[in-house]
Amino acid sequence: MKGWGVFRIGLSRAARYRWVLPILFTVNLLSALLLALLPALGLAAEFGHRPAIREAADGVDAWLVVETLAAPLSGTALGDGWPELTRRLRQATLLGLLTAAMLPLLAWLPSTFLSGGVLLTYAEAPQPFRWRRFLWGCYHWWGAFLLLGVVQGGVSVAVFVPTIAIVGGTVAAAGEWLAWVAVPLLVFLAMLWLVLMEYTRIVAVVEETRHVAHAFGEAMRFVFRHPLPVAGFYGLAFLLLGALHVLYRWGLMPHLPLGWWSLVLIVQQAFVLARLWAWLVRLAGGVALYQGE
Repeated sequence: MKGWGVFRIGLSRAARYRWVLPILFTVNLLSALLLALLPALGLAAEFGHRPAIREAADGVDAWLVVETLAAPLSGTALGDGWPELTRRLRQATLLGLLTAAMLPLLAWLPSTFLSGGVLLTYAEAPQPFRWRRFLWGCYHWWGAFLLLGVVQGGVSVAVFVPTIAIVGGTVAAAGEWLAWVAVPLLVFLAMLWLVLMEYTRIVAVVEETRHVAHAFGEAMRFVFRHPLPVAGFYGLAFLLLGALHVLYRWGLMPHLPLGWWSLVLIVQQAFVLARLWAWLVRLAGGVALYQGE
């Protein structure tokens, strides 16, 4: 199968199983709302109802906030009358940093849970979508995909972060010409790693195994035995994703009036929906390519 033919199958299956996209979008939206709701409720209950905070809300200079956050933990920077404000502002800052740190985790867990059901749906095509099979697939492969995600993240940090640092130092010493060789090579290796990880999940579901080491070996065998179809298909899939990003970042966002927050929110969620759809096209096409071996 050629890359373009697989890409068309991915588009067709993503459109055929129309339930999958709203499921992913709803779970993604609910996880984001939960992440925003918990800190907001905590701040509303503990932070916003304090008399000192209500008085400060009438107007606090920027330098005062900076001094408060940078002050020692004794809370004396604002004077003896403001220790509560100092402590609460630090708590709010810590809560914001903790929330930002949890974002990748909360985005990863739902997608990891749903991946098994999504891949099973595409692997059983042309059978109709069935909730029971979808949920069974989510539950059946969740543990294996959690383990695979931990390994993927650990290897990425252990290998790519030092490699980028070494390449950056080498480029700075040797000259910018080296960047034209090193950067494309790093991008290629990162994309190859992503392809191998996605095909490990695809192999696990299609072959009905939860042995991630065996699935990874089969994924490597498949990718390196079919380099041209895989490269052609993933090239088109990444091109679609890149086109969506360009349209959103350069075509829409610079022209949106930020004061119309409702319109901005709608456009942002439409972009999230489009990005999820592009991911589904990639998964559906990847399953079709593997099954057509």
